[in-house]
Amino acid sequence: MSEKGLVSLINLRKTFGKNKVLRGLDLNVPNKKLSFIIGRSGEGKSVTLKHIIGILKPDEGEVWINGVPMHNADERAWEKIRQQIGTLFQDGALFDSLNVFDNISFPIQNHTKMSLSKMKEEVKNLLSIVGLPSIEEKFPPELSIGERKRVGLARALALKPKLLLYDEPTTSMDPLVADLIDNLILNTQQKLEGMTSVVISHDITSVMNIAEYIFFLHEGKVYFEGTPEAFCSSKDELVKQFLTGGRNGPLAVPIV
Repeated sequence: MSEKGLVSLINLRKTFGKNKVLRGLDLNVPNKKLSFIIGRSGEGKSVTLKHIIGILKPDEGEVWINGVPMHNADERAWEKIRQQIGTLFQDGALFDSLNVFDNISFPIQNHTKMSLSKMKEEVKNLLSIVGLPSIEEKFPPELSIGERKRVGLARALALKPKLLLYDEPTTSMDPLVADLIDNLILNTQQKLEGMTSVVISHDITSVMNIAEYIFFLHEGKVYFEGTPEAFCSSKDELVKQFLTGGRNGPLAVPIV
């Protein structure tokens, strides 16, 4: 790994029209840990994620993935680096017209020359990792929300990525399903030795339950970074208000 870490963002700036979203963001993801990027809505969490996977290019600054500078990279270079990155999107992003086997094997078919027998074995193993054995023939509409998330995770793991990204994995979920997803993320991190994972979230319960490291974004920069223990014990008024969800404090609370 590079000294910069598996993912390193340096002085990243991104503006949409008059809206300055990232304002000199510096972020160096710890290797082989489960990190969370948190913050209120509109603070740049999803924009940061899109820079890590190359959907967006920075107006200024640097993006390094596994020691490779990607801020000026072309699409061909990004296609190669994305094979080292697995992404679980909010809705799982499954193809409803394909069964579970075809959904999970989709990246394998497109990026490798694996035989069908080996592919079947690999899909079986991936479903075992996410706790869903023997559902290869089912279609996404037959699955629960939690099951769709698990199949999406199995597909994200199909190319054995070095980096695993989760985009708001527990958004709009009831507490029981959210807890199931948290445990899935944690178990996956523990089972896959050497995995570096980044979760984009504003779910403070998930953060406290499973995060090993936290980046708290505010006004387009990393306002705080450190362990959950350090975050919880912080005396900073802004951090304390975010943790408690209170209306009184330095964070402006919209009136609805």
